[in-house]
Amino acid sequence: MRKLKTLESPKILYLIFLAIVILEIAAASFSVAFATSPEQRDAGISNIFLGILAIILFSLPWILESRFKFDIPNYLEITILSFLFFAIVLGNIHGLLETVKGYDKFLHAVSGILISVIGYEIILSYNQSKTRENQLKPGILSIFAFCFSITLLVIWEFYEFAVDTIAYNINNDTSRNMQRYQWLNESLIYPQPYGLMDTMLDLIIGSFGALLVSFIGWRIILYQQKKKRIEMIEND
Repeated sequence: MRKLKTLESPKILYLIFLAIVILEIAAASFSVAFATSPEQRDAGISNIFLGILAIILFSLPWILESRFKFDIPNYLEITILSFLFFAIVLGNIHGLLETVKGYDKFLHAVSGILISVIGYEIILSYNQSKTRENQLKPGILSIFAFCFSITLLVIWEFYEFAVDTIAYNINNDTSRNMQRYQWLNESLIYPQPYGLMDTMLDLIIGSFGALLVSFIGWRIILYQQKKKRIEMIEND
């Protein structure tokens, strides 16, 4: 059992993903050094930056745990690492966000769910450290988790907008297209340019994921509190 538990540890997954990202950075550096076109060079530089960003984000759970003495559940660490790998390495570096239809929206739905779960873990840890009289009500916990998720989703859209804007001002012919502003809107339903539609759909889909987790979490906490009250009455 101990051997199986070790293999399932987030640490092993972290080391595997870390090794893959280091190889990606090495390949991107080689591509930059021997680039035969400006596009190849720019793509290599972008992948180096994304690789460094991935390493920082992969390491963030352990930094938070060691710095703030905050215990992140193993299931959540594994989920976070997997999501970052699918989003940054597969989605951006290997271009699945561009080549696989619906991949971007799938990631935003998962991110809304995942960030809400993280918000719940944070606020529940805070709540459990308080006396029963000072604990927050289930509705407040759900609102915090939902708002926490929405805030981070909006910040990510700020990041996408900033990257596209900076890249465009450096080179008008940039291939950087995180907000899909270079795509033509062929929809008969949405009259706005595709970039605006993409941003709003990302936020809406992420919000639905956050709302789902917040509602389920609210119902679970209510059920647990009701169960505790019944047990207290029966014990009396």
